[in-house]
Amino acid sequence: MPHYICTGGCKGVSDTLGVCKTKDCEHEGHQLEECDCKDGEHYGAFEEEPDEEE
Repeated sequence: MPHYICTGGCKGVSDTLGVCKTKDCEHEGHQLEECDCKDGEHYGAFEEEPDEEE
């Protein structure tokens, strides 16, 4: 089932298309992204990227 996620840090998930409404999220007010994952993992969209060493 399609759902919509915020990739700005708040990890918000919605059943309806809209914008992020989470105060203090870096994507507050930005359009949510459509996701059609079946396992709730959102294709790894919420996984933190490892810090790169200099």
